[in-house]
Amino acid sequence: MNVKNAMEILVDEALKNYWGQLQLPCKCEICKADVFAITLNNLPPRYVSNEDGYAFVKAQNFDDQSRVNILNQIVKATGIVATRPSHELKPSPATE
Repeated sequence: MNVKNAMEILVDEALKNYWGQLQLPCKCEICKADVFAITLNNLPPRYVSNEDGYAFVKAQNFDDQSRVNILNQIVKATGIVATRPSHELKPSPATE
């Protein structure tokens, strides 16, 4: 059985579009994955079994409020990761 949470694709697209604008002290892949996971944990899953189902979910999430909800959760997750990263931050070259 091939079932996928369509929200993963929608959140991934949003992160790709807005990652550069998010205020994080570290933008490594670990922090990005943490933001992704926290965001998904705070959004309702939308499971689909084929491309038609994904297209339907994407169409439903095309309205402004749905995009705002996804971005709001990304911003909240960014705040969590910024204050409590899951790894030690390396000092920037300017502070060494």
